Amino acid sequence: MQIHPDIAALRSDPTLQRHAQTPMTQAVAEWQSRSDVITLAQELAAYDAGDHLCSCHTLSGLIGNHEVASRFIADWCDALLTPMMAQPLGQVPLRHNVAPGLATLQLMNTGGTALSLFVYSELGSIAEPQSAVFADREAHEIVLAGRAHGVQHQLTEIHSGRAHIVSSSRTYEAGNCVSQSAGVQTRDFLKVEGSMLLLQLTRVPAKPEPSREYLLPDGTLIHQVSANKRASQHFMAVDVLGAMERGDAVPVMRELALSLGDDADLRWEAVRQTLALDAAQGMALLGRLSARLDDPIAQPAASLMQSLIAANARLADLAKEAEPCPVS
Repeated sequence: MQIHPDIAALRSDPTLQRHAQTPMTQAVAEWQSRSDVITLAQELAAYDAGDHLCSCHTLSGLIGNHEVASRFIADWCDALLTPMMAQPLGQVPLRHNVAPGLATLQLMNTGGTALSLFVYSELGSIAEPQSAVFADREAHEIVLAGRAHGVQHQLTEIHSGRAHIVSSSRTYEAGNCVSQSAGVQTRDFLKVEGSMLLLQLTRVPAKPEPSREYLLPDGTLIHQVSANKRASQHFMAVDVLGAMERGDAVPVMRELALSLGDDADLRWEAVRQTLALDAAQGMALLGRLSARLDDPIAQPAASLMQSLIAANARLADLAKEAEPCPVS
């Protein structure tokens, strides 16, 4: 692998690393200390706390006015270009990500609310989507520059387990403002003409509902994932323990499954893994959950228990052998 001498020198010299990074850190700190940015951060916090966007005048003016938004981003660029030119190997100390066709940078955030900059690049035409993902996230966007073609999806109702989704084509261009209501609206970009710059404001509740993916032709639910970061981490931990066949983890999984304060999907995964690791304790757990009147997974637990009893004589015996547990 060929490594540029400047990068090699930077990797081996902590002092040089600090010298490259300090101007970037200072530039961001100076930008964040500006009175208009402080006001914006305060309104971002108020919006995160539940205030309506219309009552946050600076924030709503930024995300709803092309001239204001463009000037804001231009000022931000001016604040960082000089130190970037002086220290090209320094990094802007803001959360960012780069992938083919998309670069993102989070300008500021508080709680579940964030103001971010998106740059979409042309990748050619993308096939029409066959599904749509609806997340418990409110979003407001303004196109600062460029042009793209896409499709918007609106979930109007769910009947008999199937979603009714209305999709419509749309062209996005400089000055366009687009809002998406949490859980029922989403969009896909299918073709970008060159590149497109977009400023986005998002708000996620403290306890978001799961994100759900539906097939567009018939509204079938094909995937559901918890939007709770903590629950997702615990979900992965439970799966890993199950894959490792850690029977000693069953008591913890059982307590997690019984905890009404935890995410329902996480609790159900704990039930599944308990059954896989210890069928006797798993059947006893299903019986205990089935007896609860106010538990969101009581009905699924009862249905699964009956299915297992009907399909497997050994599990039916285990269900009979399980000691009665008090309802809690």
